[in-house]
Amino acid sequence: MNTGRKELVTGGVILATLAGAAVAGVQYRNRFRNYNREYDIKTVEEFSGKVEQIVASNGENGQVKGVEIIVDTGEEMRLVHLGPAWFIEHQQEKIKSGQKVIVKGSKVIHNNVPIVVAKWIKRGDDILKLRSEKGEPNWNAWTNN
Repeated sequence: MNTGRKELVTGGVILATLAGAAVAGVQYRNRFRNYNREYDIKTVEEFSGKVEQIVASNGENGQVKGVEIIVDTGEEMRLVHLGPAWFIEHQQEKIKSGQKVIVKGSKVIHNNVPIVVAKWIKRGDDILKLRSEKGEPNWNAWTNN
């Protein structure tokens, strides 16, 4: 193989590698978009109630993607989005049905459904911190908490 052809092949391999890395980076970033929901610091509220149900939302291939809880405030049922399943499942203190909780989060409309995107959840003396003051998810490595 002559030198020009080797350089052309090497350049093509490098270009393909860079393109593959760029695609992988975009896929990695998009993986978190579902969990970076529309948190609005202007709609933050705090309420208390009892966890009625823990709901796992499933992805296209049946894998659990996110975790939400339904909280009975005594006046209404509130759907509270916590975060990605892998983050919630790795917490030392687990959220359980029947637990009394205090929730602080942003009330938003997502897919025409009112939800609360949780900033933190308090259960007894334990607080599960999910987002920063600005609403940035604590599970993102680049969050400035």
